[in-house]
Order: sequence, then structure tokens, then C-alpha cells
Amino acid sequence: MRMLVITYAGADARLVDRTLDAAGVSGWTRIGGAHGHGLDGPREGTRAWPGEVTVWFTVVPDERAGPLSDALRDVAGTLPAAEGLHVAVLPTATFF
Repeated sequence: MRMLVITYAGADARLVDRTLDAAGVSGWTRIGGAHGHGLDGPREGTRAWPGEVTVWFTVVPDERAGPLSDALRDVAGTLPAAEGLHVAVLPTATFF
């Protein structure tokens, strides 16, 4: 199993939702309004450091992680320069 942690800073967070849905991902968690620091500086949701990030977590079988990462990379390639989409793929185990 692989856990994908996806971060997106931009105007339409639903584009990641749609990408996950189109890839047949059956479960994911989205957390909006995250703050942090990236290559372009802080994103704190303030006038001094505007902007926020949306974060998704999903766990998929190993064989689906690569194609999903590729689909997200394709989306990232279409974004305006002011927006960003990043993906980390981590090995994981699931416990029930």
C-alpha cells in the first residue's frame, strides 16, 4: 500500500477531487485552509502572507500509486505559475 499526500495551492481545489475520482480512488480525506511555507515563501492566510493550501490523504494499492501520481503530475503541468500541486508517495501499511 502507498499513501499519497497531495498539497495544492490554487483557486480550484476540486480539480484534485476530480482527478482522484477519475482515477477510481475510492477514499480520500481533504483538509482545507492549511498554512505552511514553500518555495514561494509563507502561506498563512494573512495580508502579509496571503494564500492557503489544501491537503489530501489517500491510501492506494502499490500498483495504483504510479498511475495516480502521473495523473496528478499532468494536472500540475497545466496550472498557472502562481499555483502549485505537489505529491509525496509513502510506503504504508493499513490497520483495521
